[in-house]
Amino acid sequence: MGIHSWTFTLVDGGVRVDTEESWSGAPVTVDVAGMQAALNGSLEAWLDYLRVAAE
Repeated sequence: MGIHSWTFTLVDGGVRVDTEESWSGAPVTVDVAGMQAALNGSLEAWLDYLRVAAE
């Protein structure tokens, strides 16, 4: 199971984006470090795609 949230906040000169995601279930329990690395990579990639689209 995964839950993902995005929060967009207007700030001086632009928009601040905060993102959070959590995963649970057997794959996470079996390989916490590997799943954390995958989650971190996923969040960074999504934020980079958003930055490129916004620019």
